[in-house]
Amino acid sequence: MFPSVNKRLAERISRQDFYERAWPSVVRIIILEIILLLALSGALVIYLNWSSEAAVSEFMTGASQPLQADKTHLPCDRST
Repeated sequence: MFPSVNKRLAERISRQDFYERAWPSVVRIIILEIILLLALSGALVIYLNWSSEAAVSEFMTGASQPLQADKTHLPCDRST
C-alpha cells in the first residue's frame, strides 16, 4: 500500500533481528572482560603480597644486625 511504510517496517525488523542476534556476543564480551579484570586484580594482589613479604624479610635481616662503624675506610682528611 505505502512503499515507504513497508520499507521502514522492514528496516526496523532487520535492526531488531540484528540486535537479537548481537546480544549473545555482547554478553560474552562482558563476561570475558569481567574474567580478565578479576585475573589482573588477582595477579596484582599476589604481586603486592609477594613484594611486601620480600620487603619485610629484607628489613628484618637488616634490623637484626647492630649498626657498627665501618673500620675498613679511614675518615677523610680535611685539612683545609
